[in-house]
Amino acid sequence: MLDRAITLYIRWFAPIVVVLAVVVVPLTALQAIVSPHAGRVFTDMARVFSAAGDPVASRQAADAISRDNQTGPLTVLVIFVAVLVRILMWCALVTVVAAAYAGTRTKVADAYRFALGRWFPQLIVSLAFLILGAFASIPIFVLYLIVFVAAIGLTALHQTIATIVVLIVGVLLIVALACIVGPLVFMSYELASVAVITETPNPVQAVGIGLRRAFAPGMKRRTIVAGLVLLLVSQLGSLPLIALAAVATALTHVDALYFAILGGGSVLLEGIVATFVVVYAVDVRIRREGYDIVA
Repeated sequence: MLDRAITLYIRWFAPIVVVLAVVVVPLTALQAIVSPHAGRVFTDMARVFSAAGDPVASRQAADAISRDNQTGPLTVLVIFVAVLVRILMWCALVTVVAAAYAGTRTKVADAYRFALGRWFPQLIVSLAFLILGAFASIPIFVLYLIVFVAAIGLTALHQTIATIVVLIVGVLLIVALACIVGPLVFMSYELASVAVITETPNPVQAVGIGLRRAFAPGMKRRTIVAGLVLLLVSQLGSLPLIALAAVATALTHVDALYFAILGGGSVLLEGIVATFVVVYAVDVRIRREGYDIVA
């Protein structure tokens, strides 16, 4: 499916990128205006480590981090607006990709007009899964507390080997549980977010569709694997972009380059992610309901 998604992405590269650029470019420019020195934070952190043992240099480096990474009300407002606008962008993007997967072309303007009508339902779906995700993370948090308390108790009893064993086993269990719960919730949300665009404007029905398809018999394992793949592509894929942007900014001392690299990279990465989500959602629908993509 990832191969199919990449093929679809390449074939419909232009409209997908345009849909993303309509939102990403203005948002990136706005972030550059509000936090123009954000790209210097990594250089400032390096100065802090290199200045260890020198009080004057350490203080100067700390001041630089504080100056370059200021978070004021305007920054918070920009983040809030970015979240809301990106929901609209996602609606338009899914509209274009779903149409492309069915072999038809949707104009960017038409996609955004349709997205305006699905923006609020999509927002409700996002909030619903934010709450569901919080509840789903409770077992992970409880397991973490159990391991933490056990390690503290064994340390107090001077049981060094037992403490190490408990920590290793506990961390492995926490990671394993997170790798199950996280992808399940994440892919349930992605399925619901596609359903609210392609099937029903009712957010409650969309949430139900996402949960039913993700947790259907025989689909849980596929959901976990797809969620892990998507998380790796979306999250790990952003790390090279951040590293490249930070290095380029440090070498050239051009702050705008940091935002240009992140903005351009995010357009490419988010296009692949959205295409994979749509391909997976259609695949699940075909398997569960015999849905005919051509129809």
